[in-house]
Amino acid sequence: MPRLPLIGLLLIAAVPALAQRTRVSGVVADARSGDPLSFANVGFVGAAEGTTTDSTGSFVLEADGRRDSLQVTMTGYRTLRQALPRGGARDLFVALEPSSELLGEVRVRPGENPAFAILRRVVAQKPVNAPAAAAYEQELYHRVRFDLNHFSDRIKRNILLRPFDFLWEGIDTTAEGVRYLPILLTEQHERRHHRADPPAERTVLLGSRTSKFFRARRIMEFVQDMYVDPDIYQEQVLILDRSFPSPINDHFQRAYRYLLHDSLVLCDGFTCHRITYRPRVAADAAFTGELLIDTVSHAVVRVDLAFSIAANVNFVRHYRIRQHHVPEPGGPWFLRRSEVLADFTVIENDADMTGFFGRKLSVTSKVVLDQPRDAAFYTAAPPDPELDSAYFRDDAYWEAIRPEAFGAEEARVVRMVDRMNTDPRWRRREAVLHLLAEGWLPVGALDVGNVYTFVSHNRVEGWRGKVGLRTTDRLSTGWGALGHLAYGADDDRWKGAASLWWRPRDARGHRTWGGGLDLWDDLVQPGRSASLLPLDHALTSLVRLSGPDPRWYRRLVEAHVERRAADGLSARFGFFGERLADAAGPLPLLRAGDTLAWNAVDLSGARLAVRWSPGTPGLSAAFDELRKGLFAPRLPTVAVEATLAADGFMGGAVDLARLRVKVEHRQRVGRWGYLDLLAEGGALSGAVPYMLLFFPNSDPLLFNDARSFNLMNFMEFAADRYAALHVEHHLEGFLLNRVPLLGRVKLREFIFARAFVGDLRPENRNGPVPLPGGLAAPDGPYVEVGFGLENILKVARVDLVWRLTELDRPDALPFVVKPSFHFKF
Repeated sequence: MPRLPLIGLLLIAAVPALAQRTRVSGVVADARSGDPLSFANVGFVGAAEGTTTDSTGSFVLEADGRRDSLQVTMTGYRTLRQALPRGGARDLFVALEPSSELLGEVRVRPGENPAFAILRRVVAQKPVNAPAAAAYEQELYHRVRFDLNHFSDRIKRNILLRPFDFLWEGIDTTAEGVRYLPILLTEQHERRHHRADPPAERTVLLGSRTSKFFRARRIMEFVQDMYVDPDIYQEQVLILDRSFPSPINDHFQRAYRYLLHDSLVLCDGFTCHRITYRPRVAADAAFTGELLIDTVSHAVVRVDLAFSIAANVNFVRHYRIRQHHVPEPGGPWFLRRSEVLADFTVIENDADMTGFFGRKLSVTSKVVLDQPRDAAFYTAAPPDPELDSAYFRDDAYWEAIRPEAFGAEEARVVRMVDRMNTDPRWRRREAVLHLLAEGWLPVGALDVGNVYTFVSHNRVEGWRGKVGLRTTDRLSTGWGALGHLAYGADDDRWKGAASLWWRPRDARGHRTWGGGLDLWDDLVQPGRSASLLPLDHALTSLVRLSGPDPRWYRRLVEAHVERRAADGLSARFGFFGERLADAAGPLPLLRAGDTLAWNAVDLSGARLAVRWSPGTPGLSAAFDELRKGLFAPRLPTVAVEATLAADGFMGGAVDLARLRVKVEHRQRVGRWGYLDLLAEGGALSGAVPYMLLFFPNSDPLLFNDARSFNLMNFMEFAADRYAALHVEHHLEGFLLNRVPLLGRVKLREFIFARAFVGDLRPENRNGPVPLPGGLAAPDGPYVEVGFGLENILKVARVDLVWRLTELDRPDALPFVVKPSFHFKF
C-alpha cells in the first residue's frame, strides 16, 4: 500500500481516540476517619493537568483520552496511584492512608526554639529565592466564584427572589451540612512583566469575563482584590486592605509562635521541614498555618495562611490561602498555584447568618526569566480591553487556556446568570435596589436622581426642588453627561448644571485623550469639603451644630482637554469664566472714601491640573476629586493645580495667579496599623476680593469628616498663603486586642492631629472689598487633636475632638464628640 494512503488511514483511525477525553470526579477522604480532605493534590500521571480538592474533598479533572493513571498526594498521607480506563467519565472515592514514615532527621540544638534556626536561613535566602529579585514574564489565570451560604428556605419566600424558582436548582451542600448556591463567577487571564532593576512592572489583560445578575460595584472591587496573590517574601502581606505580618518576615518572632515537627515530609517532590505557626495574640491581624520549607534551598515549597473570627478582621468567619511554589532552572521560586477559600458574613459569630463563600484559583504558567524589556515598554499604555477583545473572548478561548475545566457548578452559574439577566421581573427589582443604595433610578440607559436631593430646605432658597439625570455605560463608554435642574421658593430663582465628557479612541485604540464641558449656575458653600453630605441633601439642614451658613451663587463655564496615562499620571488644561455673588446680597465696595454697592466677582482665565497616583490608571486630574473605592492606593497621590486669570480676558475683572498642591498617602507601619497623611498648601498673588481667597475645609456638622477641621465653622478663616496637615494613626486594635474582653468586640483605636497655618497680606486684609464680619486669618496655627474608637458594630466610628487654639472666636466650640460611618474590613 502506498505510504500516503496508509498514513491517512492511521490518522482517521486515531481521530476518535484523540477526540475522546478522560473525565474524573470524586471525593478524597481520610481512610481511617472518613473525613473529607481539603487541598489534596490530584493529577494525571505524566501530565501537567492537576487540581486540588475543595472544602468538601471534591475534585473534577479532565484531560485528553491518552491519560490512564491518576495520582493523589497530600502531606501526611501515602501517595495513591490508580489506573483508569482511557476516555469516558469516572466517579471515584479515594481513601488516603495516613503516613508516619520518617524521610530523614535534622538535629538542631540551639538554645532556643529549633524552628528559629531554620527560619533564619529562610530569611537569609529570601534575596535569592524571592521572585521579585529577578526580571521575568509570566501568564496568570484567575478564577473567582462567590456562593451564597448558610441560608434557609425562608430566603425563597423573599419578595425579591420569590418568582425565580430556577435560581435554587444549583443548591449544593458541603460535608459539614452547609447549603450553598453559586451566584457569581469571574475569569481573568493576564500577562505580567516584571523588572527588578530598576523596579518596574506592567500587566496586560488578555481576557476577562464575569457572570453575575446584579450591579455590585463594591463586590467587583472585592473580586479584583482577590486577584492579587499575597507575596510571603514581603514583610507584610496585604489582604482585604489589612496588613498581616508574613510568617517569614525579618522579625518573625515578634508576631508568631512556631513549632518545628520532628519528621521531614515530601511535598511536590521536595524534602521539607514542616513548621506550624500561630499568632502570639489571637485577636491580632496575623495568620495561623503551616510552612513546608525545602531542606536544600530553604525556599518555601508550600504555605498555608489562615485567619478566622478570632482575628480583628470584619465580616470574615474564615479565610484560608494555600500556595505552591516551584523553582525555575537557575532562578528563584515562583508561585505556581494559589487557592483561596473564604467564608464571609455580616455577623461572624452567628453560625446560621447568611453569608457567602469566596473561592479563588490562580495558576501561573509560561515563565520567562532574565529577558527584561526596554524602559518604554513598562510605561506604555496597555491594549484597550474593549478594542483588543479582552472583554469578548469566546468559549473556545477560555477552554483552551483554562488549567482546569469547568465543573458542573460553574456551568450552572453561567446558565442561571444568563436567565436572570434576561428576566424583566428581575431587572425591575434590581432597579429598585439601585435606587435605595445609590439614590438613582435606572430608566433605560439613563439614571434619574438623586432622590435624596429632590426636596431640601435652606435659609436662602427656603424649600428647594431638584431633579437630575445622568447617562450610564449602557448608553456609551466613550462619552457621558450629568445634569440637574432646581428651583428655590424663597429666592424665586431657577438653577441648574450640566457636564459633558468624552474620551475618543486614538489611532492605536486607546482612550488616553479626552475632554469635557462644565456649566454651573447654582449655590455653593465656601470651605465645604466634597466628602461631606451634598449641599442640597435632605439631611444637610438638620445636622449643622454651630456657626453661620454662608452660600454663594456661582456661574461657571469651563472647557478642558485631559490626558490620562497608563502609569497613573493625568493632566488637564482648560479655559474658564466664573462669576461669584454672595447670596446675602450686595456688599460694600470702598473706593476713595465712598461706599458703593458691589454685586459679584467676575473671573476668567486658564487652569492647569496634574495628578499622579502610580499604579492607578484612568485617574481624573481634577484637584478636588475624591478617591473612590474600598482599598487605598499603595503609593502616594500627588495633585497640583495652577490658575491664571487676567483683567479684561473673556470678561474677567481680576488679575490672579494661584497655585495649590496636595499629597495623600496611607503609610503602613506593620503591626502598628497605618498612618493616613494629607498635606496641602497654596498661595496666590495680587489683591483679590475675599471670595477668591483660600478657605480651609470646615465641618460644623453633626457627622465627622476626616478631611475637614471638625471644630471650625464655615468662613471662619481665610488666607492668601496657607498650609494644612492632617495625620491619623489607626492602630487597628493593637492595644485594645490585649485588653481582656475588649479583644472579642474587635474595637479599634486611633489618634489624630490636624493643623492649619495661613496669613493675609495687607492688600487682602484691608483691600477695596472689606472682609465680612468675623472673617480673618488665624493669629497662629489652628490645631485640633483627638482620639476615638472605630469598628463599633462593624460600621460606626466615634471621634473625640479638642480645639486647642483660636478659642476666643465667635461660636467656637472647644470640644465635640462626632460619629461617622464607614465600611472597612
